Formats: sequence, C-alpha cells, structure tokens
Amino acid sequence: MIAGSLSGRYTKALFQLAREAGQEEKIGQEIDGFLGVYTGSELEKVLTNPAFGIDDRKRTLIEVSNQLKLSILAIHFLLLLLERDRLNYLPSIAILYRHRLNEAQGRVEAKVVSPGALDSVMVDRLRDALHRISGKEVVLQQETDPGLIGGVLIEFEGKVYDGSVRTQLEKMKQRIVRGY
Repeated sequence: MIAGSLSGRYTKALFQLAREAGQEEKIGQEIDGFLGVYTGSELEKVLTNPAFGIDDRKRTLIEVSNQLKLSILAIHFLLLLLERDRLNYLPSIAILYRHRLNEAQGRVEAKVVSPGALDSVMVDRLRDALHRISGKEVVLQQETDPGLIGGVLIEFEGKVYDGSVRTQLEKMKQRIVRGY
C-alpha cells in the first residue's frame, strides 16, 4: 500500500473520531505535541525498536502520553500505530490532520519567507491580502532566509509567489545571458 494513502486513512479515521467527540482542535494539538517530543529522540528509538518487547514499548508510550496529558483518544490512536508498526507515518499523519482540520474550520495555511523578521503591520497586511484571495481565514507561518536579500516568497494554496530580490536578479542574469 502506498504510504500516502495509508497515512490518509489513519488521518481520516482519527479526524472522524475526534469530530464525534467534539475535540478536533485538541486532538490535533496533542498529536503535534507528541510528535514534537517523539521525532528524533530516544523515545523514537525505543518505540520503533523491535528488540524491546511490545508490552514494554506500550508502557513507555502510555507513560510519556500521561506526562504530556494526552486524551484517551490520542493515546489509543498512538497505541494503534505502535501495535501495527506505523509510528513512522506519524509526521505525515500530523500534517494531513492539520490540513483536514484547517479545511473543516474554513482556514488555509500560507508560508511567507523573508530575509528578516516582518513587523506585525506587514504580517497583517499579507494575511488580509491572502484572505481576500481565498475567502478563508489564513494561518500564516513565517520563516526567514537571509539569502533572499529583499522581498518575500509566499507559498499559498499550492502556488509559490516569488517576489524576492534574489529571484529578480537571477531573472535579469538569464536575460543578459540570452541577449535580451
């Protein structure tokens, strides 16, 4: 089975259960929280290592989940992934869950990359402009890349809008090389 479709099935099932419990947002936050603790840690090495017995791995997962104060639904879901040796799909499940939740809440994600931190006025203007385009609430993620020199790069609804100085200079260079 293709990994993407498997992640999609687990995501769909988790989202439906969370929706029935009226906890869509909470479950998403819990899965993201667990993923933050899990990814690249000793916990990941233990939970994915078959040298440790399944019962020991389950106990470890439950202990960590209780420390993180995860809901029963999130714990059962993580245990299911553990039992079926599917914890390696957790990052893609978390991403798909976030997309599903945003869609259900009438939100859309966008990413803006700039050479330095943007001030709050500029972030609000970008968010408003993207809201006018999509008609949805925009969840704006900010990143910095000093290599851009100036301008911004926006990833939004599967498209990239590149207004960076670096790209403009590269385009000029190509035009000069072609003789335009």
